[in-house]
Amino acid sequence: MSETHHHSGAKTPEQITADVLASFDGCTDDRLRELMQALVRHLHGFVSEVKLTPEEWTRAIQTLTRTGHITDEHRQEFVLWSDSLGASMLVDAIENTLPDGATESTVLGPFYVPGSPLRVYGANIAQEGGAGVPARVQGRVLDTSGAPIAGAELDVWQNGEDQLYAVQRPEAPEDHLRGRFFTREDGTYAFVAVRPVPYPIPYDGPVGDMLERTGRHPWRPAHIHMIIRADGYRALTTHIFDQASEYLDSDAVFAVKPSLMREFIAHGADDPATPEGITTDWVSVHNDLVLAPAAAAGNGSQPA
Repeated sequence: MSETHHHSGAKTPEQITADVLASFDGCTDDRLRELMQALVRHLHGFVSEVKLTPEEWTRAIQTLTRTGHITDEHRQEFVLWSDSLGASMLVDAIENTLPDGATESTVLGPFYVPGSPLRVYGANIAQEGGAGVPARVQGRVLDTSGAPIAGAELDVWQNGEDQLYAVQRPEAPEDHLRGRFFTREDGTYAFVAVRPVPYPIPYDGPVGDMLERTGRHPWRPAHIHMIIRADGYRALTTHIFDQASEYLDSDAVFAVKPSLMREFIAHGADDPATPEGITTDWVSVHNDLVLAPAAAAGNGSQPA
């Protein structure tokens, strides 16, 4: 009498992927189901394409664990991963298809702190000496027809000559090199900052390890951050870049757009237009900003 054996066969990689995809079929949130199933398809596809080894997967988990441990209220390593892999700029580009003439957006970055102090027209955001070469930033906030937007808010922050943002320096005044300004009736704004300098994104953690091992540098070109908000218009998160800066063609986070480059013009201390309180050589930059109507682009909202 012969013995009957039942062989179901080993589960294939394709079957594993199919089972995981099917596990989300009962999700009643259509968008969440779409996101999770696409994530599984791409993650499993990556593992299969590169034939990821158990040792490599373990190292990836360890890297994510280190990323969580190094992240705190002063440092966001997950944002650095997103920025340095170009994901932040890709999300931004997909979200922000803007009408002709509107100022282009770029990444928020990991050093934004909400609640900057409200300052008057022309005020200086450098709250300690030696922060850098004074820079007067001025311009208008306009709509796409060229009409001025009164009462638009500019939320501004930047690094100093030491390459650091105030949030990276516990000893720095809390409101150093950041502030909020409102445009006047004619759409104009002005403030005194410092000329920004190139700086490296934090490279003493997992992202820095990745950059070093892959032959990349951590440097960003000189820039000033801005978020512009106005009722009835799409919030704009952007930079102005110093067009004389290094690293414009190799920004570690891929955020440079030619339309955002600006000329910083040198002035002597004896220039009649020298801002009040400035006794040294300084620079000026003109920067108009054009906002799109609220319904003109994208389906979501930018950071506020």
